[in-house]
Amino acid sequence: MQWFFQPANFILKRELLWIPLFGWALYLMNPIAIKRSRPSSAIRYVLKQGVLRLKAGNKVVIYPEGTRIADGQLGEFKTSGAALAKEAQVPVVPVSHNSGEHWQRNSFLKTPGTIHMQIGPVINTSGLSAREITETARNWIAQSLK
Repeated sequence: MQWFFQPANFILKRELLWIPLFGWALYLMNPIAIKRSRPSSAIRYVLKQGVLRLKAGNKVVIYPEGTRIADGQLGEFKTSGAALAKEAQVPVVPVSHNSGEHWQRNSFLKTPGTIHMQIGPVINTSGLSAREITETARNWIAQSLK
């Protein structure tokens, strides 16, 4: 369980840091804040900062676009997270959850209930392309939603 208590860095939209109080607290967590309006430079920044932080012993947490969609559906997965894992030569741990059941996308309203998370098997990235890593994680998450 020692790995569980290592520092983690979240990749998030830079605009979230501008929210009074919440954003300021988020800033103290030392996230990798990206400009989503510039996708190519954002990916380069994530790769550079992500590798540095992974080499320093931190975990990097990435929430793919479309994580808050209708329950039972799967959003689009891009390969930047897998490319980071490949570049840093670290494994990937997929996680699935059913939060879309209680907090729909583009809705402020939440419904009471229990969110269930499942942590998948470690995906060894050596010998796999970023696309293969992404597909392996996506397939596991799709299977866990059934």
